[in-house]
Amino acid sequence: MSRLRTLLVHPDEDVDRIVGALEAADCDVTVVNHATVAMSRLAAGSFDCVVSEYDLPGDDGVQLAEAIRESSFDIPVVMFTATTDDSIPQAAFENGVDRFLRRNGNASIDRLVADITTMRRGAGATDAPQDVSEHEPTATEISRAVEEAPIGMSLSDPDLPDYPLVYVNDAWEDRTGYAAEEVLGRNPRLLQGPETDPETTAEIAEAIANEEPITVEIRNYRKDGTPFWNELTIAPIHDDEGSVAHYVGFQNDVTDRKTAERLAEERAEKIASERQALDRVLGRVNGLLSEISRILVEEDDAESISRGVCAEIADEPGYMGGWIGSVSPATGDLELTAASGIPVDAPTSYPISETPEAVQRAIEHDELQGCSAGSCPTGPLSPGEAGAPRLVVVPITYSERRYGILGVYSSEGNALDRRERMVCESVGKMIANGLHSVETTRILTTDRVVELCVRVTDPNCSLCEVADALDGRIEHLGTSRLDRESCELYFKTSSADVDLSLVDALPFIESSRSVTEDEDGHTIALTATKSPPFAALAEHGGVVVEASATASGADLTIEAPPEGQVRSLLDVLRSEYEGVELRSRSERESRDRSLSEFVAAVDERLTERQRVALKTAELNGYFEWPRPVDGSEIAETMGITRQTFHQHLRAAERKLVEAYVDP
Repeated sequence: MSRLRTLLVHPDEDVDRIVGALEAADCDVTVVNHATVAMSRLAAGSFDCVVSEYDLPGDDGVQLAEAIRESSFDIPVVMFTATTDDSIPQAAFENGVDRFLRRNGNASIDRLVADITTMRRGAGATDAPQDVSEHEPTATEISRAVEEAPIGMSLSDPDLPDYPLVYVNDAWEDRTGYAAEEVLGRNPRLLQGPETDPETTAEIAEAIANEEPITVEIRNYRKDGTPFWNELTIAPIHDDEGSVAHYVGFQNDVTDRKTAERLAEERAEKIASERQALDRVLGRVNGLLSEISRILVEEDDAESISRGVCAEIADEPGYMGGWIGSVSPATGDLELTAASGIPVDAPTSYPISETPEAVQRAIEHDELQGCSAGSCPTGPLSPGEAGAPRLVVVPITYSERRYGILGVYSSEGNALDRRERMVCESVGKMIANGLHSVETTRILTTDRVVELCVRVTDPNCSLCEVADALDGRIEHLGTSRLDRESCELYFKTSSADVDLSLVDALPFIESSRSVTEDEDGHTIALTATKSPPFAALAEHGGVVVEASATASGADLTIEAPPEGQVRSLLDVLRSEYEGVELRSRSERESRDRSLSEFVAAVDERLTERQRVALKTAELNGYFEWPRPVDGSEIAETMGITRQTFHQHLRAAERKLVEAYVDP
């Protein structure tokens, strides 16, 4: 066998390994470095294949393959390249490359040699055929092969009326469940049934009438009525005179493949449907959420936000309209503050018992609820009353603070499905965040406040439990949240002798430490898993400015904006404690709100650990001169290293200065 003449187009680097491997496989290798030189060699000489790198000096292998194809050189091209660009293989195959191999070590060179060797076997002379004249099968052996073939085979006689079956093999009987004696003399159409395609049977009849072979996939039925897919080939068999002597049928059960194809088609249709639904949802997300974000940025009062959100919902394709309302603390009715796109004039109110169950469940469970026009009785706010297919009710909640609920009506049957309900939940959270921001800003900037003095006589109040353990009066100095489960509480007590072991015995106290001690008393820090509900009060617009307690009760002074709901603040406390009494309520000029704004600005910038480090340093007199304590002592009380304490403290000091310099 002659050597395979190979033109290797490759830069100089590392070409020796490729040449050596090809020559060891009995290839005659010619090496060139440039695509133009390769074209010249192809025009002047004769080669059996071309092996090319992609990256060539001043050119690339794809352009070389294209030039070879356009020059009508009938020669296979193999691209053997170290390039990792995933777009190159497709471009290579589109421009005439026959095989593409990544070069990534000795194993890849072995694959190249194996592929070229395969080309030689395909292109070169084949071995001479063996002499089988003494080994022809006998008629009996051929008959046995047909009888035992794994594919169903049958013969029909066109000389008899209705072309009956005159032979079936064992596989045919196994496939259909019919014994030979049951079907011989009958037309094969006995396998047809209610789901057999008439067009397919017509194609078979036409092919037989024209004495032509045909292959179809047809729905057939076994003897027991079980359907199966039959890949059926029918072909005429001619006698010595050229007349059709029989029709042979080859039967192959392809039910599993057809089932897999059907499942794949259904999956593809489902994916396409899911994609369309997702595109629809994303379109609404981009439109609705961006417009609501704009409203929350531009508007500075709750009424304008509510009206703007409802108007945007009504303008969004797929949605008919919406409303926003809240439960009145005075009447218990649902009061709508804004509505758009539906036959409701806001402000208006409805008894909650008359509203749809979805509205009632959303209020009761603080979870998204929905209903359709067919399943929801008509009445106020029902989708049927609004002329809409669906209604979704979304709570507007910021942490524990409930600002109300949002009702959204669809104008299309496929709107407000599972995906869009997730979008609606996001809308509810966005609105709640915006309303909370407006409320917080108003609290910080208002010139007047309502001051509430509240007495809590529940012995389970954490302030009372700490005071009882310390056997004296305590004053709450501050709270720092450490994580979702724990916080650090700072107290000042006038007791001369403080036994922290009694505090440590409380079930909600993880640890305690003394912060400062002077003639005025002790300042202590407690790491606790239960804290006073100050954060919950803040979410409802209340700020605890003073808090003190003895074993018999706790006294809280709470500030809130004049338009705030005093009842909601008391409800927060009553949900935690028994014996909550409002001692006094008065409206007055706010205290130094500029200071409050500054404190809020700093508090937003500090992390919990930075806040604890700053507070502990201040309580220990770290900022006095001369310092009564150093960083190591404070770090020890916090249970951290000196370096970590100074890291947190420096970061807190920097943020404090930044808030002062650039408010």
